[in-house]
Amino acid sequence: MRGRRAKNAQVVNPATDANYLWHVVGICALGYLVGGIPVGWLFVHWQRFGLDVRRYGSGNIGTSNVYRHAGFDIAVFVGPLQFAQGFVPVLVARLLGFPIGVAVLVAVCAVVGNGWPVYLRFNGGRGVAVATGTVAALSLAGLVAVLMCYAWGAIRGRIAIAVLLAFLILPVVAFFFDGLTVALGFCGVLVLLLMRRLEGLPTDAKTYGHLWRLVRDRLVFDERPGRPLVGPRTDPGVDPLRK
Repeated sequence: MRGRRAKNAQVVNPATDANYLWHVVGICALGYLVGGIPVGWLFVHWQRFGLDVRRYGSGNIGTSNVYRHAGFDIAVFVGPLQFAQGFVPVLVARLLGFPIGVAVLVAVCAVVGNGWPVYLRFNGGRGVAVATGTVAALSLAGLVAVLMCYAWGAIRGRIAIAVLLAFLILPVVAFFFDGLTVALGFCGVLVLLLMRRLEGLPTDAKTYGHLWRLVRDRLVFDERPGRPLVGPRTDPGVDPLRK
């Protein structure tokens, strides 16, 4: 009798169970919404009397640009908070018992949220700090590799190159230590970071010319014409930010 009941029992497949799929959608949406909170912009706007950090330097809302144009006292909070924006959603997904594939999806969604946040009309930051937080939640070996690259970049004064190198080797490290799923997730994160570096490329090419030089400078050095390291932006993209 028991054998017949077991035979007739319906086996629930998580991949096709509606409730499970909604849970996955919910945790991915959480990753996007948390990852997209513009903490750098909010802190500067709050502490510096409405200053819009996007109109200065790189135009980025990340820690480096905040440090250069709003000061260390704000940047010291922005960096860890952005790291947590990537780390916490992935950690929550893992603590709730979701499989590693879902945790990887949450990581990707957090980076998407930071780069294209709904809060800032889908034009956000570079996503590096958030991406680093997701690495910490998914791969200890990957985190060590990334931090070693960051340390090299800090010593040599080549942070942009170090970030690129870190996320280029990250999928390889993850493949050997954490498996194919995590490695593929980090490939997705790499693509997103490169897309953020190339943001606005058609406009820059039309304005300044030299397309392939622009591509090289953007991808390798994360440099963009009209956006000095320190000082107000002069590129055409700053105009839509004016109120």
